Amino acid sequence: MAQIIAYVQAQEDFARDWDKTFEGRPSYFTQEFWYLLVGCQMAQWAGRPLSVGQACQKMKSGSNRTREERIKRACDDGYLMKEKAGEDGRAALVRPTAKLEAILHDHFVRTRQMFVDALKTS
Repeated sequence: MAQIIAYVQAQEDFARDWDKTFEGRPSYFTQEFWYLLVGCQMAQWAGRPLSVGQACQKMKSGSNRTREERIKRACDDGYLMKEKAGEDGRAALVRPTAKLEAILHDHFVRTRQMFVDALKTS
């Protein structure tokens, strides 16, 4: 049971670290933005940036308008950027900025260690 308690505490610490990562902004709730921001970053690292539609599909809740507003907010705050894709310029890709990549990298390094430590607890 001690290992489960330590793991649950690590999950809580993970959520707190997420809030600190985004400067404690209440508008970057884990559930609403995790799938978007992490999805865009992972796609970028894999060399396959997401289209706006794909980025919207990564999110688990909200209308299409709400999802697009989240993308806009993240762009306005310097975490994501949109860029034209293709020759006709109608399609757009959503890419993480260097700012997002840096803070997510640091967040993942910190929280990975939290989980490693939690799993070592007996």
